[in-house]
Amino acid sequence: MSETTTDPEPMCLPGLHEAVARKIAHHVSPGSRILDIAAGGGAFTRRLLDMGMSAIPNDIDGRWWRIPEIELMRVDLNTAFTRDFAGSGVEAIAAIEVIEHLENPRDFLRQCREIVPAGGFMFVTTPNVTSAASRAMFLGSGRTVFFAGGGPCAGDHITFLPWWLLGGHAEAAGWEVVDTTFAGRYANLGFKASISRFMAAMLGRYDSPDEKKFGCALMTLRKS
Repeated sequence: MSETTTDPEPMCLPGLHEAVARKIAHHVSPGSRILDIAAGGGAFTRRLLDMGMSAIPNDIDGRWWRIPEIELMRVDLNTAFTRDFAGSGVEAIAAIEVIEHLENPRDFLRQCREIVPAGGFMFVTTPNVTSAASRAMFLGSGRTVFFAGGGPCAGDHITFLPWWLLGGHAEAAGWEVVDTTFAGRYANLGFKASISRFMAAMLGRYDSPDEKKFGCALMTLRKS
């Protein structure tokens, strides 16, 4: 008889969870209580537990949740949600591929800042719409990867956030931007798309080589 597993699969580009985990391990002490926002099936929650962290998962949609021994909070992030986490002892927040789904990113960042103590961290990611692949797609169709209006993950992406605009929103919400990096490997985009991406990488202007090639921006924020 074959052995089955209920371990959840990441609902993001390959390598993104690993990159966020490295940032958390660098800035947050083991045993800290981390709010895993938009936890999906629980893949990153499981990773946090394996890192020795105490995880508090939240997702408005519990259909995909695969860790029955841990209670999933069901909080709508388009509302005044700060009070829902009052007294929970959250010391850091992981918000992986969720802010682009929300109606008001600046209000979301402002409310998250109220949840953590002084010196607390937030790790937030969003599709990297300034990558070479996105620039090439925009040149041809006027749309970008993950904001094309169809395909996986595109239909409910409603807030377009280049990394530099995300940083501006974070600072306006009172956060200190510690650093901005890029992670998440694209799937095979096909020959024509690969050629277009290569041309965009050669001709475009980028702040870093990683901005060219990776599918998500990862920002580390600190509450001063």
